[in-house]
Amino acid sequence: MAQAKRPKFISPKGAFNYPKLTTPDTKFKPEGEYSVGLILDTDSPEAQKLINEIDRAAAESLADCKSKAKNAAEAKKWETKSVPYADILDEETGEPTGQTKFSFKMTASGTSKKSGKDWSRKPALFDAKGKPITQDIKIGGGTIGKISYELMPWGTLQLGASVKLALEGAQIIELVEWGTRDAKSYGFGEEEGYGFEEEQEDNGGFENEEAGDDSSATDEPQDF
Repeated sequence: MAQAKRPKFISPKGAFNYPKLTTPDTKFKPEGEYSVGLILDTDSPEAQKLINEIDRAAAESLADCKSKAKNAAEAKKWETKSVPYADILDEETGEPTGQTKFSFKMTASGTSKKSGKDWSRKPALFDAKGKPITQDIKIGGGTIGKISYELMPWGTLQLGASVKLALEGAQIIELVEWGTRDAKSYGFGEEEGYGFEEEQEDNGGFENEEAGDDSSATDEPQDF
C-alpha cells in the first residue's frame, strides 16, 4: 500500500529570521540544509493556531512512539523534549519579548534508501503575485512572507518524540535584501543633528553626460 501523502500547510504572514532559502547551510550538515525562522506576535490568533497545531502533532508523534515501544518500561522513556518554536527573549533581561519564532527546515541532498540514487532539492520560491522566482535573490532578515510546510513526525529515544516543520516553499511578499537594511529596521528614527553628505567621486576630469547618439559608442551589450 502506498504511503498517504502528508498535507501541506501555509503559515501566517510574518517576518523572516536568518533565512537560508537560496543557498543551503553546510556548516553543521554536509548534505546541506535550507532554513528560515518565521516571527509572529505570540498572542496573535495566527500564532496561537500554529502553536496548537504543532503541539497536537507532537502529542500524536509521542503517542505513536509509545505504542511501538517493545515493552511498558521502554514506553515510559518516551517524552517530547523539543518543539520547533520558541519565545524570543530580550537579550538583556531574559524576559519574553512578546514574539515567537517558528523554525522551518529542509535537507538539501541525500541518497534514496530504496533506489540508492542521490537526490537534491531546494525550496520553491514565489513572489507576492504567486509568480515563481527563478533567479537567486538576496533574501534577508526582516523580509515579510509566508511558508509552505508539512508537519513531519519524528522520534528517537535519545532526542524524544516531536514534529518537524518541513520547509517546502516560501512566498516573498515584502523583500528585504541582506546588506540593505535601513535605519528604521534597526529601531532608529529621524532626529535633529548631524547629517551625512556623501562625497562626490573623482571622475578624472570628465563631466557626466547623458547617453546619446555618440558616434564613439560601441555596439557591445550593456549590463543593467
